[in-house]
Amino acid sequence: MQGPRVRATGRIVLLRDTGKLKFIDIRDQTGQIQLFVGKKQVGDEAWALSDSFDLGDIIGVDGSLRRTKTGEITIFAENLHIMCKSVAPPPEKHHGLTDPELRQRMRYLDLTYTDGVLPRFLDRTKIVKSVRDTLNAQDFCEIEGPTLHSIAGGAAARPFVTHHNALNIQLFLRIALELHLKRLLVGGIERVYELGRVYRNEGISPRHNPEFTMLEVYQAFGDYETMMTLTEAIIVNAIQVLGRGFVLPWGDDTIDFTPPFQRKTYDELFAEHCQVDPTDVAAIAGLAQKLDIETANRHPDVIKSDVFEARVEDALA
Repeated sequence: MQGPRVRATGRIVLLRDTGKLKFIDIRDQTGQIQLFVGKKQVGDEAWALSDSFDLGDIIGVDGSLRRTKTGEITIFAENLHIMCKSVAPPPEKHHGLTDPELRQRMRYLDLTYTDGVLPRFLDRTKIVKSVRDTLNAQDFCEIEGPTLHSIAGGAAARPFVTHHNALNIQLFLRIALELHLKRLLVGGIERVYELGRVYRNEGISPRHNPEFTMLEVYQAFGDYETMMTLTEAIIVNAIQVLGRGFVLPWGDDTIDFTPPFQRKTYDELFAEHCQVDPTDVAAIAGLAQKLDIETANRHPDVIKSDVFEARVEDALA
């Protein structure tokens, strides 16, 4: 039975040639589909073109959509087009791009050949849009503050330094969004936020990057309870747009984001997970030493913060 006529374009990720028939899998960001290419169906010219196809080529196909005898949805090709030729062989198909450094340096290959990477990029786009939608729906005003600052303020971090030739002054890439947002708050914009890039000239690790996206939100006539409610709404709405429920995987564990979130104070969590009085400086110092946290010549609050990070943060999920 002849199916509906379709036209599709995608990158070749699988190519099987049996002599007079070819089965080709093409993929784009929406999914993957099989092509059935027969010499009789496509004609001599298109068949000759298909002989030049390689993995990684981007091709176009016109044909009819049907199911094979095994039930797989397939485009039965009637015409073929080469859209973009791959001049270098792709990574090995079964393992993808495995070198961590190569994955970072060649993101285009990582997106194309490593399972799960492209959906993660698309999920991030949905999350960022949801954050904006949540704030805009509550009458927050999004602004774009300057990236070049005359002082490195708003956080304790080492800045990137540059020079403005026309003004002959030293400037800094921003390390935080805070100061200009607060000026707008003083000026009368009662709900304001920025979602933008900041830059910190410090170490690199899975938890630190020289540039990253930061969200800062300020609201007049609210308190910390107001901000807790807003934070919960931002997170819950962002998770909902992904459409995977509220219990999500995190490494070998899961995190339950089902609202409403529990609300506990810093000291309540400290006492619960550290089993010491959060006001007992000596007990906290003793626990810090057991955790190999430096205590000499350090303020008790800094030691307490390090203990909280070591013993409490990972348990909050």
